[in-house]
Amino acid sequence: MVHTGHTTRTRRPLPWVLLGVALALLIAGIATPHALLIAAGLILAGLIGLDRKP
Repeated sequence: MVHTGHTTRTRRPLPWVLLGVALALLIAGIATPHALLIAAGLILAGLIGLDRKP
């Protein structure tokens, strides 16, 4: 195996799954006017956004 000197960047699927869950909570909270579901979806999406590094 030859080392080329540069690293490859792999994507983790977990943030995408969590964003899907956050979107599902947000949609469920809007469909059934339930403020706790809306808040949970927004908080989860915000926490995922804070975890991302440039």
